[in-house]
Amino acid sequence: MLAGRYGALHWQVWAGGTATDLMTMLKILLGGQLVDASGFGGPALYSNEKVNEWWGRADDLPYFVMARSAPVVSRLVAVTDRGTRIELELSKVDPRFGLRFAAAGLPDGEGPGVLLVEVDGQPHGFLRQAMF
Repeated sequence: MLAGRYGALHWQVWAGGTATDLMTMLKILLGGQLVDASGFGGPALYSNEKVNEWWGRADDLPYFVMARSAPVVSRLVAVTDRGTRIELELSKVDPRFGLRFAAAGLPDGEGPGVLLVEVDGQPHGFLRQAMF
């Protein structure tokens, strides 16, 4: 459904389930071999929310951010704990779920901060990542 690169790593976003129990997974590959897979489940979107997000990492890999969003979301930007802004790659609307999916890797040594949300090119708010 969505794939990209981060340095030598390739990543893929996969989703399956229903609107009330949707699993979204990020698979990370190096040289064609799976080196990590993680994700989140739950409702496609929580009531009155436009985005459902996940931030995570494996021991020796950079942090990644992944999200699923309402079709009206036009842009998602992750801001790291050091203030770096990374625009997430955003898919077209997936007709199976009526959602868009997004992901990006964070720069080495930087961690989660906030996710900025835009609707029709206008700021719509942000989601603050909980402290680990």
